[in-house]
Amino acid sequence: MNLERIKYQTCPYDQEEGILLTDLEEVIPETDDDGNLQYYCPSCSNTFTYCECDSRDRRY
Repeated sequence: MNLERIKYQTCPYDQEEGILLTDLEEVIPETDDDGNLQYYCPSCSNTFTYCECDSRDRRY
């Protein structure tokens, strides 16, 4: 899986850049129970999910 194109998403909390959470080898992305990608925002220290199929912000 090519993670470069999905590596960053805008954080819904502070609009800064969130980074995709992955395994240690950066090969397999972390997902929530629904299969949505999980991101970490170093600016505000929050994690959030992102799904291209959902037009709403998904915040956890």
